[in-house]
Amino acid sequence: MNLTRYCSGRSGCATGIVVAAVLLSGCSTGGPVGSSNDPGSGAAASPSWTDRFSGFFSRSERQTATVPATAVEPAHEIDCPTMDVRLGTGTMMIGAGAGEASATTLRYQLTIGRMARECALVAGNVKMKVGVEGRVVVGPAGTPGQIEAPLRYAVVREGPEPKTIVTKVRRVPVVIGPSDANVQFTDIDDDLTFPMPAKQSEFDAIVVYVGFDPAGAKPPEPKKKPPPAPRPKR
Repeated sequence: MNLTRYCSGRSGCATGIVVAAVLLSGCSTGGPVGSSNDPGSGAAASPSWTDRFSGFFSRSERQTATVPATAVEPAHEIDCPTMDVRLGTGTMMIGAGAGEASATTLRYQLTIGRMARECALVAGNVKMKVGVEGRVVVGPAGTPGQIEAPLRYAVVREGPEPKTIVTKVRRVPVVIGPSDANVQFTDIDDDLTFPMPAKQSEFDAIVVYVGFDPAGAKPPEPKKKPPPAPRPKR
């Protein structure tokens, strides 16, 4: 596949309500990526992968890539849509029991930190590569093990009647070690694709939202097949 033109950027975001300030001491969402896991596969990340993701966030607001000599279509410069955290979804609490987590029952607090994106116009479609960097803070009731950070990406055309164009949930595995007070995680989705709108005003109204979706923490249950229809009597 030939990616004709790129632009990249980053958007800051605000985290949600912090249950206990002491849990966040020494925690910064602006530091370099420190996760040892590739969220896409769960395998240990190589330094080259970490370097690539760190570079994802350090690029300028707009950057172009060399167009391959074999590209069929001419290069078209486009701007990436705005990327933002959907209100109220920048923080997720996981408690030890049913109900809302408290300062004593909190197991883990998940927050979204930095975000990045790249865009390419390919055969009339906008192909986006989006990245999210977040952190899991271990609470008083937290234990070592593996949890999943359910991230929802949604491409929305804002307006009087907002329209969701594309949406998907990615369950990012995060491993909590015995001595970990907090763990950084990253996720990259390189195939958030949607048709390029015919009007520039429609493209300008597009926003890519990201946030935690607790309902997406577990895979949906398969639908039960309806019972076979009764055979007609002869």
